[in-house]
Amino acid sequence: MNAMKTLYLGAASLLGVLGMLGLSACSPNAGPVWFPLRAGDVTRYEVRYNEEAARDNEVWTLRTRGPVNWQGKSYMQRHHSQGVAYFLQADEQGVRRVAHQTDMDREPQPDESPMWVLKAPYTVGTEWTTPTVPYLLMRKNEHPRELKHTHKTTMTWRIVSDTEQLKLASGEVLSPCLHVKGEAFLNLYTDPVNGFTDVPLTSHEWYCQGQGLVKFTREEKVPAGFMTGGTLTAERVR
Repeated sequence: MNAMKTLYLGAASLLGVLGMLGLSACSPNAGPVWFPLRAGDVTRYEVRYNEEAARDNEVWTLRTRGPVNWQGKSYMQRHHSQGVAYFLQADEQGVRRVAHQTDMDREPQPDESPMWVLKAPYTVGTEWTTPTVPYLLMRKNEHPRELKHTHKTTMTWRIVSDTEQLKLASGEVLSPCLHVKGEAFLNLYTDPVNGFTDVPLTSHEWYCQGQGLVKFTREEKVPAGFMTGGTLTAERVR
């Protein structure tokens, strides 16, 4: 969920990290068939990092709740096991995030502007943008080590396939799936030799028909020097 893409600015929101092909008839908030928003759904993701990222693997759990009322409107809510809930609006334009609420917040916090998770039409070539931060880039010798506290940029998302077949690590094969690619760059001083470098941040998300976000990846590669990067892969597990 580029949402999740917290990955959650997204999420991101990486991750967030959350679309499509027409809205479900059961509720105005039920979401499109590529990303159904069904109250009571629980999705778990096995999150794996490569050695460069130097992090332990994790399991994330997202629970769908709702509809919930906020500021006089009805939304569906996705709660992340790391302690944040996202308020989602689904209509003929797509799925967007309008607010978030950590477990420490008494009230939802509105986003500065709605953040698209998936934008209609759900066909190859549809594009949108969202703000993002680096999730994996780290300073080697400075503090704070994580760049996500000090840097942000804009990621451009594009639907690159609406007929993709996806094979998971478990051997399960899903089709058709919507493949969404996100690209962004951060201009960083990486070392005295390279000076300032446009460091790419690349995300991929796969939404499978009737099942929602099944897999996402994030890659943040940086030349050897003052920083380290890495990759992460998250897949739905039963």
